[in-house]
Formats: sequence, structure tokens, C-alpha cells
Amino acid sequence: MFRPFSCFLFFLLIYPLGSSAEVQFYKNTNAIFSTRPDEKKSLQVIKRFGPVGVGLDLIQPAFVMRINNIEEGSPADISGKLSVGQIIESINGNELAEIDPRIQLGNILAEAEGTDGIVQFKIKGRPKPIKLSIPVLGRYSGTWPINCAKSDKIVRQVAEYLKKPKSTEGLGGIGMLFLLSTGDANDQKFVHEWARKVPAHKYPWYIGYGGIALAECYLRTGDPIILKNIQGWVDNAVISQHNDGWAGRGSALTSYGQGHLNAAGTHVVTFLMLAKECGAIIPDKTFLGSLRHFFRYAGRGNNPYGDDRPEVGFVDNGKNGKLAFAMAAAAALTQDDGETIYSMARDACAIQSFYTTSFMLHGHTGGGIGEIWRSAAMGLLYDKQPQKYREFMDNRKWHYDLSRRYDGSFGILGGSGYDKELWGVAYPLTYTIPRKTLRISGAPPTKFSKLFNLPNQIWGTDQDNIFLSLDAIPEKNGKKQDLSKETLADDSSLGFIRNFHGKRQPTDEEIRQYIHHQDYNVRHIAAFKAIGINSGYIGWKSGGGKVRGELVNEFLNHSDPRIRRAIMSAILHKPELITTDVFDNAVNALKDEKESWWIKDAALQIIGHGSVDQVLPLVDLLLPYLKHEENWLKNAALTALAPVVTDQRCYKKILPAIGDLIRNNQRVSVTRGLTKAIRERIVKATPEVQQLAAKTLEYSFTSYGGSKKAPGGLDTTSTYEFHLEAIAESLASVPGGLDVLYEVSRERQPNEILPYKELFLNADSSRFGSKLKEAINPIIMNELIPEYVGRNRENLRKLAGGEIQSGYPGGSRDVIDGLAALYSRAGDKNYGWNIFMDLREAEWNYHSFDPIASEQVPFDQLITRYRDVTLPKGMVNWFKTDTDSTFDHPGVFKTGNSPFGHYMGKIPDKPIHKCGPSCNGPECYGGTKVNTFWEKEVLLIKQNFKVPPIKPGHRYRLRINDGNHVGSGGGHIVYVNGRPLIETKTCNGRGSGGLPKGAYITKEFMDDFKSGNVCIALKTFLRFNDKYKVKPTQPIPQGKVSLHIEEQKLPPMSDDLVFKSASIIPMLSSEWQAGQDPEDREKSALAIKYRWDGEFINNQKILGSWKVIAQVAKVDEFDPKKKTRVNRSIFSEMTFNNHGKTNSPVFVWSKNVLMDLTKFQALKMTSHNIQGEDYLFVEAGGFGTRKKPGWQSQLLVLSRK
Repeated sequence: MFRPFSCFLFFLLIYPLGSSAEVQFYKNTNAIFSTRPDEKKSLQVIKRFGPVGVGLDLIQPAFVMRINNIEEGSPADISGKLSVGQIIESINGNELAEIDPRIQLGNILAEAEGTDGIVQFKIKGRPKPIKLSIPVLGRYSGTWPINCAKSDKIVRQVAEYLKKPKSTEGLGGIGMLFLLSTGDANDQKFVHEWARKVPAHKYPWYIGYGGIALAECYLRTGDPIILKNIQGWVDNAVISQHNDGWAGRGSALTSYGQGHLNAAGTHVVTFLMLAKECGAIIPDKTFLGSLRHFFRYAGRGNNPYGDDRPEVGFVDNGKNGKLAFAMAAAAALTQDDGETIYSMARDACAIQSFYTTSFMLHGHTGGGIGEIWRSAAMGLLYDKQPQKYREFMDNRKWHYDLSRRYDGSFGILGGSGYDKELWGVAYPLTYTIPRKTLRISGAPPTKFSKLFNLPNQIWGTDQDNIFLSLDAIPEKNGKKQDLSKETLADDSSLGFIRNFHGKRQPTDEEIRQYIHHQDYNVRHIAAFKAIGINSGYIGWKSGGGKVRGELVNEFLNHSDPRIRRAIMSAILHKPELITTDVFDNAVNALKDEKESWWIKDAALQIIGHGSVDQVLPLVDLLLPYLKHEENWLKNAALTALAPVVTDQRCYKKILPAIGDLIRNNQRVSVTRGLTKAIRERIVKATPEVQQLAAKTLEYSFTSYGGSKKAPGGLDTTSTYEFHLEAIAESLASVPGGLDVLYEVSRERQPNEILPYKELFLNADSSRFGSKLKEAINPIIMNELIPEYVGRNRENLRKLAGGEIQSGYPGGSRDVIDGLAALYSRAGDKNYGWNIFMDLREAEWNYHSFDPIASEQVPFDQLITRYRDVTLPKGMVNWFKTDTDSTFDHPGVFKTGNSPFGHYMGKIPDKPIHKCGPSCNGPECYGGTKVNTFWEKEVLLIKQNFKVPPIKPGHRYRLRINDGNHVGSGGGHIVYVNGRPLIETKTCNGRGSGGLPKGAYITKEFMDDFKSGNVCIALKTFLRFNDKYKVKPTQPIPQGKVSLHIEEQKLPPMSDDLVFKSASIIPMLSSEWQAGQDPEDREKSALAIKYRWDGEFINNQKILGSWKVIAQVAKVDEFDPKKKTRVNRSIFSEMTFNNHGKTNSPVFVWSKNVLMDLTKFQALKMTSHNIQGEDYLFVEAGGFGTRKKPGWQSQLLVLSRK
């Protein structure tokens, strides 16, 4: 029964109500920075009050200050008077009020440093303030950080910190770049010593961050030892490059970031530009390829995460700032003293700092890295954009001051994992970049500079260069907006979006004004507004008013490519706006040789939305774009050709051309096999089209032209196989393609039982041809299943024996379920899970309560709320089998049928926790109707149940039905007969969506179930959202739970299958090991593994029982009279029986080879008679790809028992 009063008490106890919800803290409701503390949140943390060394909790009522942490060695620590948990009533007489607390704290700190250095804390409960002293630095000047004593002192503090023994040098040595940027001779001397000795890094993260300082140091000193070192770094950059960019750790990534990580790779480009100026030898493929690749991103949005088109939005995590420095290095390298495309690209990237800064501290992994390069890049515009620079710096100085530490170093306040010295020592580049002491910040060439003529047009056409302009787009009358007086409050991203997407819709003239703006992302948002879409700060889209057709046409026909591209991008999100005029406009763009490539990219995508009759006449115009030098256009050409790819009038021309593209492509950003749109059309095409598609893909597969080594030498086997697999997937999707793939893949990979087996096992068998149908089941039964059992024998044994517990019992991670799926694919469907005890709507005794006041936690502090809480009086043992009188006491425990549920104070009338109406089993049961109201935060349920007879050869699991989706559930503990079966403290995390939740009935509990009666009890908690890693922002209490028990007949997994696997699975061996080289993955991949043909060859010298007595490196080192230590032998004794069997099912032998089926390694055996005794020497194994060349296995010495 619903009790309004008790539910109201629940809300009062859990929600941070009272003054914080009723009194407005901020005088101005509009923040400059999006990360401004929320006056309604119960807890927020400011980890550092600058060099004072104290961190603060902001708690309710907004904003009470509480000491969160004290940095060891700081003034706060040395005082000995401050402690964690103290409430601060005021600092230097100031209570937090009306403005962003971080800004106010920065102001308090600046005032203290500018006067007497005294910081006084008034602590609640203490009669006198606690007084601390910090160094007096003075105030920032009006031109800071130039001609500013305070800035100079801060720079000197950081420099002296970096030169102390054991101080961090920053990631890769980025702190050394700061030291060079000071312009101080002693700092340069320190860096000079570092540069002569620092070893060449191999990871692109470090090559970029440290290489810049290394090259800048050479250009100052001309030291040949440094130049030699630079060449080593360059060589490592070359060998770790692929597809013109880099991954973070120098490997060849496949799909992650489309193969690249630009946060690491962008600075490698900066280093290479500087290294070229130093005179290092760099292959043009690496040097110009990377410059061209990254140059494309400038002025066209944001430097993306990886190898992709530019991103949109105002969160770039510092990548735009990094790109500004890469282009600065390119501009410095060229001999042209005037403005070049590289200097324009530099400025276009740098000015983005102004527009992105109001979303400071946003970004992948925490955003702190973005603050380093956003601020540093803005320094490049100290002279060119003085008003914007001043507006930017003066509004952010609080963050620089609060990020400083007492020892002179920097963190990055609010920067998550970047808030530490390793990264923070780069943050004060903010103060030094305007000094122009570095080549990348504007210093002139040195006598050691070797200038170089870069291409005048490295990418695109003259029209593409217009995207690099710092000016607003001219109006019809030729006038340009004056953007120099823009402010962060009104014109940076947050203020702009707030005004543009407010309750009042902007006028046509306002949209027109913003689409003429200099900033790409501002234009992007304005264009989307013209078609009735709100585009957010990271590109999220939502409804935003009406389509303004006249504006759309005006923008589409504008003379400036910046406006045309903006509206074309918007139209692509509303394909219904692609009228004949829009389509013809795109066609004309493709026909214009002088047109911007960036425009053509959008034009091709627009054409891809045309009808067959529209696209058919354009085939000859479109096909050359499949071979264009720009990969974006190749990709877009696939989109453009999709409508006619299967048309009878042109498919013979298009399909082979697409086949040539994918046959020679090894770049995910171009394509990975056939695109989805093309696959879907081929499936619906005529048999003639499908036959040609299959033939084309067969040729692409068998003649794939990818490379297993990048031009610089990086092993790209992983990307080679990744794209080859995509071609196989494409072939498998074509009717008849599976049969073709079966033939050609086995020819290409003769040692694989069934190459790309998932494609066959997951396919509809009705699509198999007769030959494949005849072959597939024997392959599964005779090869795949023995292989599977052999590889997973130990886990299969443990799961079957009830030795493993998991909160996700079964599903894709469970090897028995994997084995059952193989049997099912072969036609034996007897091994699925079935309901054994249906308790989904069972009657339970239940009690719901709120934790005591001291254990209440505000709704916004926990993601899931499962935790230890004090149980109501007399209920400590509520889960025990023997119920006490309290359990049966009326009004304490009640009876009700599951599921139990709660949503916003009442029984849910629809599915919650991301469930939908279809969540009715057997995977997820979260969509079923709730029967009983779950009243308060904690729910206890308990009941005794009769258990049906337990079946031999089966296993059992308990299912918790609170949603199988990522973010579902609130944590729980389950008891069986008073003992805990499973405790899960969180909701479903990333990667767990779709997995069954609950617990295995492990062997410790089987006797309970075999007894015929069990008592099951469960405790769980409500929660306030359905996210897996984001805390709630609104109080939406919710929860739902029921449970039931399932059974599964165990599929065959006998030792005979394990034995059979020995003749199926290739094994590591000493011969294979001899072919391994960690520095040459291609060579390693070619090494041949041992394969047993299944024929047993007897060896009388080995038959019998043996025991391990010693371990040696070589046979001649063994001395029977000396004892030697045996290190973790894989067995202690072994009996070799006839027919290849031993005393252990996981060891098989034949002739002189012992096969270890736990690690699938073939161990050589030799017998020797020494001093009249027989000894058997067996390789100890341990083979692997990371062993150094020349490594050999130790030998186990066995004597007869």
C-alpha cells in the first residue's frame, strides 16, 4: 500500500533540500564557464586552493567550505592547525557569495599574494582565525604575462622546481620545453645537459612531448650530440607511423580512433617540423605525409580524435592547440617571410581557444590536457588578437593561480587525472609563449636553422585556404563584422549557445550574422538553426524550430565556401531538404575543378541521397573520386555511388571500381570492406549483380594488396588482417558469398580449421550451398568442438563443477554457454538454459526502510547506492533460516508478490532502468509488470521455497531481474539458507549489457538445494538514475527487482575431446620460438607452429613412470650427484602410457614430443643413460612472443620412478 507520508520522509532524508533548493546563490544565473559549481549539488570539490595547499569541499547550503585534503609540506600542513573535515566560515573575511566560488577563491588568493601574503581561515568552533603565510608575488599587470613582475616570479618558481633533483621533467620531457621558453641562460644550460643524455623515446606520446624541447634546444646550441639524438627520435617517429599519423604507443591500431590517436600524433608533427629545421634526415613520406594529413584539419572544425574527418563542437581536449603549434613549426620552417597557408592554419587553430574555453575542463579522460594547449595556443595571438587575448587571460587567471602548488609546480585544477605535476608543468607555458623565445612561439631562425621550402599548396585548392581566414565572412555590402570586441561571457561557446538556443528563436538576421562568423563551429550551429536543429557544444542534435527555406537557399548559393560547407553539412542531417536545386548545386560543385575539396566532400555525400535516375548520369563523374588523392573524397564517393551500385545499366562499371578500392585500401577512414549501404543494396539485387559482387569480392580477398609493413617499417599485420577480415565479411553478406568464402579462405589459411568461423556460425544456414551444408556440421563436431574443449578445458571443468562464482552467470563470457552454442549450431539444441524455479511473481516476506540519519547520502553523491547500512532494531539476522519473532511481527515484514518496484514515489507504470516492453525474457525480464510497491531506499525480501529434484549432469543459476542493460540495477546481496551466495555492489558496467545477472549455484550450495527446501533472501537499494558511471543530476528514485532459478544440461566435454584437440590445435615449440623476434612481428608471424597429425608413434625409452628431480639449461650441465632447484615445473611426475595418453588428460605424447594442452606447447624429450641410470630431459616450455632472440627453454630432468 502506498503511504504518502513515509515516501515524503524518504525524499526529505535523501534529497539535499532546504536552503540550497530555496535560496539562489549566484547573482548572475549565466556562468562564463560550464564547469561552474552547481548551487544545488550536495558535494563538489576544489582540490587545490593554489599554493596554500588545502583542498575544499563545497557542501550545502551553497556554498559551505569544508577541508577535503591538505598537501604535505604546504603552508596549510606546516601550520599544524588545519585538519580534514573542518568547516571554513570565511577566508580573509570573505564568505563565498554570488559568483563562481573558484573565481572568488582565485581573487582571495591574488589579493593575499598582492599584499601581505596572509591567508586567514575562520574555522567553525574555533574562537580565533588560523593564520598562514604564503609568498608575496605582487599583482598581475595590465599586460600580463608580459611586463609583469608576478608572472616573472611564477615562471621562476616553476623553473626552479623543474631543476630540483627528483622533480618530474613532465611527460616525455615537456617541462624542458618550459625551461627553454623562459629565455633564461641558466635554464637553457640545464636543458642542454638533459638534451645530450635523454634516450630516444619510442611512444609517440613521448616523441612529441619531449622531441619539441630537444629540437628547440639544438636550434639554440647547435650541439652535434643533440642533433645525433634528434635523429634517433626521428627514426622512432618514422618507424611508428602508419597512414600518415600515429597511435599513442606506436602500434598499428585497427578500429580504435580509426587507427590514430591525434592527441599524441599532432605533437609528433611539430617535432618533425623542428627536426627538419635542425637538419635531421626525414623521409618525405613521413615528413610531408604527416604535414598534409594534419594540415587538413585546420579551419575545418576540430582536430579529431583519430583518422577521421574534423569533428564539430567546442570540446577538443587540447588537440586544436596542439595543431596550432604544429602549424607554427611549419610556418617557422618555410623560408617565406610573409603569410603562408601554414601561418594562417596556425592562427585559425589558435583562435579556437577563445571559443572553446567556456567549456573548459571538458574532454575525454578529464579535460585537463586541453587547458595546457588551449592556453598556450592563445599565447600565439598575443600580438594579432590583443583584445581577445586579454579577455581570455583575465577571465582565466583564477584557474592558473589555483592550479599552482606550494613548491612552485603546477597541477591542472579540475583536470581529473591530469591534475598532477607530470602534466601540470606544461601549463605555465601560458606565461611564456608570448615571450617568443621558441621557434614555435615566434622566435626568429637561429644560425643553426636550416630552412626548407614547404609546398605552397599542400592540400586542397585556393578555395580551401579561405577556411583559414581570421576574418569574418564579408556581408553583401563587403563589410565584415568586427569580432575583436567579443567577450567570453557573451560570445564564447557557452554564452553563444545559451543565447542562440534560448526560449526566443533567433531572427533570420541573427542566423545570417553568425553564419558569417570566423569560427567554424559557430557557423555550423548557425547553419543547423536555419534547418530547425539545435546543435550542441559537442555536436549533439535536437529540435530547434522551423526550417527557414529562404536562408537555406541563400547560404547554399553563397560565394564563400565557408558558408556553403556549413549549410551543406546541416542539410546532410535532414536529407528531406535535398531538393533538385540542392542536388544540382552539389553536382556543379563536383564539376568545378577550382572548387574546395571540403565542399566536394559534402557534395558527394549529398549526391548519395539522390535517386537512381538522378545519380545514374553522374557515374562517370563520380568514379574518378574513388581514386582521388584525398581519402575523405574516396569515402564520400562510395556514398555517392551507393544508389546506383546495383543498377543494371552501370553495375558492371561500378562494382569492379569499388573492388579495386577495397582491394588496395588499408585505411578505416576510407572504408572497411563494402559500406553498409552498398551491402544492403547487393542483398536485394538481381542474381547477375550478386554474382559479379561475389566475384569482385573474391578477387579483392584473394589478391588483397594491403601491406604488413608501413613505409617506415612499422608492423601493420594487425591492420592488414583487419581489412582482409572486412572483405571476408562483405563477401559473406552477398548471397552465395559464404560458399565462396569457405573455399578461398581455407586456401589462404590452410592451417585454420575454419577461417572466419564466426561468419559461418552466426549465418543463417539456409544461405549455405550444398557443399558448405555438407561440410559445416562435421567441421563443428569433429574439429571446432574438440578445439574449443581443449582450449577451455580448465574453465569448463571448474564451471561444470560449480567452482566459479560470477555476478554474470552465463552468456558470452561463459565457456560452457560457448560450447553449448557450438552444439546448437550443429543441430543439438539440448543445452540451453530453462527455468527451474519460477519465482518471478512469487510471494515474499519483505520490509523496506531508510538508513539512519548519519548514513543518509544525498542523491547526487552516489551512482548506485548499495552500501553497508545499519539494519532496523532486531533485524541483524533477518536473512537467517530460523526466523525470529521480529520477522513475523505485523507491520515490520509484510507479504507481497514480486516484482517489487518504485519510480518517483509510486509503482512504475512502465519499464524502467533502460528496459522496454520487449524485456519479457528470456534475456531480460525488466519489462514485466510490477506487483508490489518498493517503498523506501532499502528493500529486504525473504522466503522459503520447495526445490524440485536436482538433476545429475546439470548446473544451476539464480537470475536477478533488474534489467540486463548497461547502467541497470542498483547492487544487491543474495543469501541462501543464511549464507551469502553473491554480493554485487554496482550496476551493470560497460561491456555487461545483455549478460544475465545473478549468480551460479556453486558446489557449496548444492546440498541446500538437494535437500528440497531453501530459504532465499535478498537486499537491494533504490537509485536515482540509470547511468553506469555518471552521478545523478536529478532526484528520480527508481528500482525494480525479482528473481528466479534456471537449469542447464551440461554439453559433452569429456577428456576424449581434450585428447582429440591435440591433433587440431597448432602448438608453440622450440622451433617456433627460434623464429620469434619482438622487433619484427612479420617475421614472428611467419614462424610455423607444431602440429600433431594424430598418429601415435611409440618410444620404448619413454614408456613408464617418471618424476621430476632437477632443472638445467643444457643436458651436459646435469650432474646426478648435485641437487638443482626446480622452478615451477608444469608437472612433478608423468606416466607415459600407450596410444599417446598419460596420467593426466592435459598431456599427450608421441615419439619424442610431450604436448601440454594447458598452454598448447610441444615439448621435446630426449632420453639419456648417465652413470648407468635412465634420465629423461623434457623442455620446460614457456615459449612466447616477448622472449629475446636466442632464448631457449630450460630442461626438466626426470628419473624413472
